[in-house]
Amino acid sequence: MSRYAVYGFAIAVFAVLMATVAAVMLSGESLTLANLYAAQVGNPMLLALDLMPFVFALWGQGVAVVFADDSARARSKNPDGEHNEKLALQAEARRLEQEDTLTGLANRAYFLQQLDATLGNAELNRTRVGVIVLDLDGFSEVNDQFGAANGDRVLKSVARRLSNATENTGSILARLGGNSFGLAVDGLQSTRALEDLAQRMRDVLIPPCTLDKLSLNLAASVGGAIYPDNATDSFGLVNAADGAMQHAKAGGGGFELVQTAMPVEDAEMHSLSAELRTAIEQDQLVLYLQPLIDVQADEVHGMEALVRWQHPRRGFLPPGEFIPRAERAGLMNELSKWVLRRALEYNAALRKQGWSIGVSVNLSARSLLDPEFPDLLADLLATYEVPSEVLTIEITEDTLMSDQRRTMDVVTRVSNMGIHISIDDFGTGYSQLTYLKRLPASEIKIDRSFVTDMLESDTDMAIVKATIELGHALGLRAVAEGIEYENQSVKLRELGCDIIQGYYMGRPMPFDKLCEWLAEWQLHHQSRAVAVGESARGR
Repeated sequence: MSRYAVYGFAIAVFAVLMATVAAVMLSGESLTLANLYAAQVGNPMLLALDLMPFVFALWGQGVAVVFADDSARARSKNPDGEHNEKLALQAEARRLEQEDTLTGLANRAYFLQQLDATLGNAELNRTRVGVIVLDLDGFSEVNDQFGAANGDRVLKSVARRLSNATENTGSILARLGGNSFGLAVDGLQSTRALEDLAQRMRDVLIPPCTLDKLSLNLAASVGGAIYPDNATDSFGLVNAADGAMQHAKAGGGGFELVQTAMPVEDAEMHSLSAELRTAIEQDQLVLYLQPLIDVQADEVHGMEALVRWQHPRRGFLPPGEFIPRAERAGLMNELSKWVLRRALEYNAALRKQGWSIGVSVNLSARSLLDPEFPDLLADLLATYEVPSEVLTIEITEDTLMSDQRRTMDVVTRVSNMGIHISIDDFGTGYSQLTYLKRLPASEIKIDRSFVTDMLESDTDMAIVKATIELGHALGLRAVAEGIEYENQSVKLRELGCDIIQGYYMGRPMPFDKLCEWLAEWQLHHQSRAVAVGESARGR
C-alpha cells in the first residue's frame, strides 16, 4: 500500500468511529465497547459506512499511481530540458566570444578567425578578398567633451549605419577596437568595387549624429587592402589596411588603398605579426627586469618587467619594434599574459632567495577592457604563490581615458584584490584630475621626458616638482624614470621623490643578471653600513 492509501484508510476508520460514538450518545447510552458494538450491528447506516476505509484506501492507491506516472514522465523529460538548457548556455557563450558587447558586431578575434577561413577558400578558388579598416576622426574629443557614455552612444549609432551600408554585400563587419571598424569582402570583383564600398561607408556617416540636443558631425579615415596583392594572411591584410588608413588620416582623411607593390620593409612587418604569435607560443620572448630603488630609504623597492624578442632570424628585437604590431594584430592580451606569468615566476624565485620585492608590469588597454582579466590575475597569483600586494600594474593615462567607465570597473576590481595601480608616463596624456582622484591608484610615474632635462630646464624641473607634490597630496607614491646620472638621483631625493629607475642604478637585464646585481647591491650596502658604523665608533 502507498502512503496515500494508508492515509485514506486511517481517515475513513476515524470517520466511522466518530459516527458510531455519535449514534451511542444520541441514544442516551454510555460509551462502552458493548454499546458501540451494538450500535454498529443494529444500525444499517453504520454498517454501510464500514466499507469507507476500503474505498478510501483504493482511492489513495489510485492517487499514488497517478502521481508516480506524472513523476516518471517529468523525469523522462528532464534530461532533454537540461540538455536544451546546456545547449542554450553554450550558444550564448559562443555568441559572447564572437560579439562585441557594445555594438553587437563581430569582435576583432572572431573577425580574424572568419577572415582566415575566407582566405583559405580564396586560395582554393583563386579569388580575391578585400579588407577595409575605418577609423573615426577626432573621436577622442567626443569622450573628452561629452563623456564615455555618450561616446558609446556614438559608436552604437556608427555600427548601425555601417551595418545598413554593408547589408547584402556578403561581407563581415566588425568592431576592431576603440573607434575602429573592419570589413572583409569575399569574392572581390575589382579594386573599384572595394573603393565604392569604402565610399558608401563614409557616406552613411555624413548625417549628423544626435546626442540629446546636440548634433555631432562625424568623419572617418578609411584604408583598404586586397588579398593576395598586399598580404597573404589575416593579420597582414588587416595591418596593411590599417596602415593605409593611418596614411589617409595623416593626409587629412578620406580613403586610401594599399599599393600593389608593397615596400620590402612593410612586407617584413606584416609577416612579423604572424611570427609574433608563434614567438609567444614557442617561448621565443625574453623578459628583462630593471631595478626600482626607494631613493629615500636607499633600498631595492622592486623591478619592472620589460619584454624583448629573441627573433630566430632578425636577432634581438626591442619592444618598440613589435609592441605596436602586437596591438594592431590583436595579440596584446596573449603578450600581456606571457609577461605576467614570467614576471610572477621570477618574483617567486626571488622570494625564495630572501628578496621580498615587488614587480611592475605594463598593461594594455585591451586587458583593461576584458572583464575576465582580474580572474586571470587571481589565478596567476595563486599558481606562483605570490601575494597580491607584490604586483603593480602600470597603465598609461591615455589608456585610462579611452573608456573610463569600463576601465574604472576592471581597475577597481584589480585594486580590491590588493594589487597596486601605477599611472605610467604621467603628464604626457590628457589628465582629468576629477577622474584620477577617484582612481584607486598607488603611484604616479613621471615620464622620462621631464626627468632627462630637469637640471637644465626650469620648466621641466617645475613639472617634476609639481608632479611629486601632486602625487603626495593625493596619497600616491611618486616614481621617476630615466635617471642616468647621480646628480639627477640626488635632486629627486631632495624633491621628495619616492622611487627612481634608470640606467644610473641598473639597466634592464635578464633574470640571472638581476640576481647578480642584487647580490652586488647587498654586498655594497652591507660594506657601506659597516664602514659607517666603524666611523661612528671612532668618533
